[in-house]
Amino acid sequence: MTAPLTDDLPTPPETLSLGEVTLRLARVVSGEPSRGFVPYFHFRIIAADGSDVGHINFRVGDTEHVRVCAGHVGFEIAESFRGHGYALQACRAIAPFVRSVCEAVTITCDPDNLASRRTIERLDAQFVDEVAVPAHDPHYQRGSRTKRRYRWTP
Repeated sequence: MTAPLTDDLPTPPETLSLGEVTLRLARVVSGEPSRGFVPYFHFRIIAADGSDVGHINFRVGDTEHVRVCAGHVGFEIAESFRGHGYALQACRAIAPFVRSVCEAVTITCDPDNLASRRTIERLDAQFVDEVAVPAHDPHYQRGSRTKRRYRWTP
């Protein structure tokens, strides 16, 4: 479900870009409080040549789902565009917006997702711990059993 910006949510800057990527706000998604889902901003990651290479989300709120599984910032790069540093550039591009809302945020990844781990560590995010994914969380239904949690001060 797409929600309009409200007084409760910050307004993102018109332009978020860094290096070879520009972030384009695609939608604002409403939270589902009963499930622990918070509202989030969904940005498309656009490469310098105009290719849509993936997405990055910024979740605004603090629930078990965000702290343990989803993280405040999450990203995915399409397989054919991986290995070019787009996720790292997207995280750095979104950093001023994140910083305007939160001093520090949680970023998570599956332990075996080495590319995400490398991106998160290159952001100088600090490893916090590795935790079990609760059986009721959608990440568990998708096969995740543990998550590595990092604290990022953008």
